[in-house]
Parts: sequence; structure tokens; C-alpha cells
Amino acid sequence: METGRIPNDLAQIIRTQLPQGSHAVPDNEPPVKATPQGDADDLDEPTIPHAVVREEAPQNPGPNQSPYLPPLPYLTSPPAHAGDEMRERVDDVVLGSLVEGYKDFRKARESGEQNTPAEEDTGNLDQFLTGYKSARMRSDARRAASGHSRGAASLESLETGHRARADVGSILRDRFVLDEEIGRGAMGIVYSAVDRRRLEAGHDEPYVAIKLLNDTVRADVDALRQMEAEARKSQMLAHPNIANVYDFDRDRGEVFIVMELLQGTTLDRRLSAMVGRPLPGSEASTLLQGMCAALVYAHSKNVVHSDLKPGNVFAHKGAAKLLDFGLAAVTSGDASGSGLPSGLTPSYASPEMFENAPRDPRDDVFALGCIAYQVLSGRHPFGMMPIDDAVKNGARPDPLGDLEPGVWETIEAALAFQREARLPNAEAFQTGLFARSV
Repeated sequence: METGRIPNDLAQIIRTQLPQGSHAVPDNEPPVKATPQGDADDLDEPTIPHAVVREEAPQNPGPNQSPYLPPLPYLTSPPAHAGDEMRERVDDVVLGSLVEGYKDFRKARESGEQNTPAEEDTGNLDQFLTGYKSARMRSDARRAASGHSRGAASLESLETGHRARADVGSILRDRFVLDEEIGRGAMGIVYSAVDRRRLEAGHDEPYVAIKLLNDTVRADVDALRQMEAEARKSQMLAHPNIANVYDFDRDRGEVFIVMELLQGTTLDRRLSAMVGRPLPGSEASTLLQGMCAALVYAHSKNVVHSDLKPGNVFAHKGAAKLLDFGLAAVTSGDASGSGLPSGLTPSYASPEMFENAPRDPRDDVFALGCIAYQVLSGRHPFGMMPIDDAVKNGARPDPLGDLEPGVWETIEAALAFQREARLPNAEAFQTGLFARSV
């Protein structure tokens, strides 16, 4: 198979499924070019390795020239100009025939009923079909999310070829289709992904977030065990201000965490947009209340966040959602000696965390004090200085004026460098900030 051309076997399968006479093409027509066209809402080009367009006929076509594959209107024309009949044929008949015909092809080849092509063709065929299938699912998911679902999807399972690392268009566990990269961190890459089970059930929210762990983390067996334990604990945290963790799973060499996909922005981006100014009063109050409520609940379940910072606070539909509970602890303490990236965020970690002290709810209280100061003033209490340096330098945050009585005292007590002098828990912080108990 030459790069950029559809294999003869697949071309023949597609041709046999098209309406008779609608695409009469001489045998010496040129092959197709791998140039995707059309509306991005229908098929996402990164996972369609071969869309079909006509190119000029060669002057002297060779005897081994690949057969011409007629253009499919649904792939080459905008939806408004593609006929409904052909749209249904491509969606249902062509895709189905690709899967079934390819299975028959492989069965015949493996049984010796026909000549077997070069072994590397297998991987190329697998990649083509897997990409086509993943694009179809992603297209259906977009329609469902925008309120134009065509109903429950029926997609057959397909054996896929090996890929060194998953990327956009990859399918994990024959269920999650990576759709778009939405973030990167010390532990890996986060993608939005189509959940095939939700899509097949006609769910109006077919997307999830997938955190794909990087090579360093997934190569450390002890860290993976700890991370899985933390993820399982996070699954038990059912609270409106905590992002849902659905699963911790593996697919061949890939290790990933399945989470709720949030809409909005992280608090660090929101603070950056304010350029040193405090958040509006109502927004600040709503976010701080949500953070306090989430931590009070988590601490009641004996779960400490360990890496609370604006980047792990999401403003989702006007409310705060905390992300990554407990995961940073995996790359701190004993695990940090294995070469894993540090789980500490220096400007928000408590002094005790720099000393690898056992996790404690007061670590989260310290980080919460830093965030509250930043939200209410637009500035970090220690000028983004690493906290261990702030301790060495004897730094003290400037008092915040124009606050209700007791609010500054609460924030100041949360920022105490000594654990014993700090507020004991998130409930005490919440009470001091909002003058009410949980």
C-alpha cells in the first residue's frame, strides 16, 4: 500500500455499496488523494486519514495502478449540499460494510484463502478503519451535545492496531475516543473524550475528560498503585463542588483517569484576566463558599487534597469545582525519590509539605488562605514566593482592609507558618469567612 492511497480491498468494498450507475468510472482513473474536506462539525479531519477527491488522470497509468474510488458527497460536500439519501448511505451502509468487509478480508487472508499482502499493510488497514470509526463516534457526539442527536448509536467492536501513545482520535478500552487536548500538567495530558456507552444510549452529555498519564508516571509501579488508590478514594467523593472521578483504568500501555468534563475556566486563568484586581464580590463569595464546602466534605471523609491551588479550582457554570483530590500526594514524600515530578506547588504548599510531613487537613487550610487572599485582593499573600523561602525570609502578608469583621483574622490564621497555630480545619475557615457553620 502506497502512502496516501486507500488499499484496493477497501476501495472495492466501498464501490460495491454505492448506488449502481451513480459513479461510473473507467478502470484507468487515478487513485484518491488523502485530502479531507467538508464541514468540521461532520467529521473531524485528524481522524479521517483518507477523504476522497478526484485528481488529474496520469498520461500513462501503470499496470498496478490502484482503482479509482468515487467521491462520497457526505465527505466532500458541506452538509447543506449533500443529499439525505446519500448521507444515510454513508453513515449506515458504507461504514457498516467497511467493518464487515474488512473482517471478511482478514478472515480470508488469515485462513490462506487469498494472497496475504505485506505484514505492514495490516497496521495501516487497522489505523484507517479505527480512525474512520472514531471520527463517526465523535461526529455523533457533537450532534448529541448540540441537541441534534440521531438517537442511540449502534457501532460494532473493531480490533485495532497498536499505537505507541494514544492521541486525538485514539480509542481506549473500545469505549473512550480522544477528541481534543484541553490541558497539560506534570502528570500528563488531559483530553476531552467521547464516552461510547453514553453515545450509544443517546445521552445528551456524551463527553468526559481523560487524564492520560505521562511516561514518567506510568513507568513507576509504586506511584501507579498510590495513584490508583487516590483515584478510588476520589470516586467516593460525591459533592456538587468536587469534580467527579469515574474510573482509573489501563489500556495496553496507557494508564488514564476518567473524570467529569467541566465547562468554564480555571481560577488561575480568571485571576490572570483580572490583572491584579480582586474578583467581583458576588463571584468571589460564590467561589470561596464552594471551595470551603468541598473541603469540609472531603475532610469529613478523611481525604486531603494536597495540591489546592487556583489551577485546581474550576469555575463551572458559576460554581467552584475542585479537581485532582489527593493525586499530588503520589508524587510527594516517598514517591518523589523515584524521579517523578514533584507534586508540590511551591507558592501554595504549606511549610510542612516541603518537609514531607504526613498529610493533614491544615495543609489544605493554608492553601485555601492563599487563594482567599488572592481572590479578595488580586495579589498572592507572599508575592508568589515559594513558601519555604517565605518562611526563611520571615515574610508576612499585608493586612487586607475593607473586609467584614473577623474575615482578615480568619485568613491570617489560615496563613500561619506553624501547623499548630493554623486554623484546625476547613469548617473553621468557612465559619470565620461567612459567619456561619456548615
